[in-house]
Amino acid sequence: MRAVRSGRGRRADGAEARPGGSVIRIGHFEFLNGYPLYYGLEKGKGWGCFELVRGVPTVLNRLLLAGRLDISPVSSIEYAAHPRRLLLFPTISITADGAVDSIRLISTRPIDAVGSVALTGQSATSVVLLRILLGQQYGLSPAYSALSGGVGDAFESGCDAVLLIGDQALEACYRGRWPYSYDLGKLWKEFTGLPMVFALWAVRRSFFEARPDETLEVQDRLIHSLQYCHGHWEEVVAAAAREYEFTPALLRAYFAKLGYDLNGDCRRGLTEFFRRAAAIRAVGQVPQLEFV
Repeated sequence: MRAVRSGRGRRADGAEARPGGSVIRIGHFEFLNGYPLYYGLEKGKGWGCFELVRGVPTVLNRLLLAGRLDISPVSSIEYAAHPRRLLLFPTISITADGAVDSIRLISTRPIDAVGSVALTGQSATSVVLLRILLGQQYGLSPAYSALSGGVGDAFESGCDAVLLIGDQALEACYRGRWPYSYDLGKLWKEFTGLPMVFALWAVRRSFFEARPDETLEVQDRLIHSLQYCHGHWEEVVAAAAREYEFTPALLRAYFAKLGYDLNGDCRRGLTEFFRRAAAIRAVGQVPQLEFV
């Protein structure tokens, strides 16, 4: 694990950059789990220098790697697939040390009897995590297919289980009445004894080389956002309740399950996830974590 520093004001192609001369394009998770990362940003000055681009994780992954975002949350598995193109913020993630509620496998059968799964197209990390758990914990090799319609359609077509993430998973957790429902964060914790890091914050290396000071300022503002939220949880819960169709009590309980740091245990959990992902050939090798 090492930090990468660069001089200011020069792009990777050698041309002079214009620090502060253009808007910084920042990915914005549409899901509730990212809410505390963004809420406090608006409390700081200079809000106009950011352009927030909303999307589900898989969409933001593509935009970041295509150069259409400068800084963004990125699925953990996507970083593992492209470590040479991205640098990580060293203290920010979306993590659960146990149950997370918003990453769920709902099923008509017990998990150790699942033979087919319809997979959400919104998350890369959760798909690999499920494959690891079913294969390495339960010894299963189910048939996987894309979730192209609703959950009911998947079950009617013969699938035993459906992987859901985000707000749809929260609906299934809090309001669903499925025969079986499994929290992947809880399963991972029971399997490995470690936290599960679902997403990281990353910057394109070329952007960092051109505008390192602004990159670090974005990092500082995200940290400030989290600190603000930790000191004003009731305000955050009330604001989230106006945007999402969940009660304050459910929101309060959900936020309490999430972690946003990247401490030693989280890094160990991340490395273990990468190791197991490499074992099923979801990534080529375990990447070295490189930070701004």
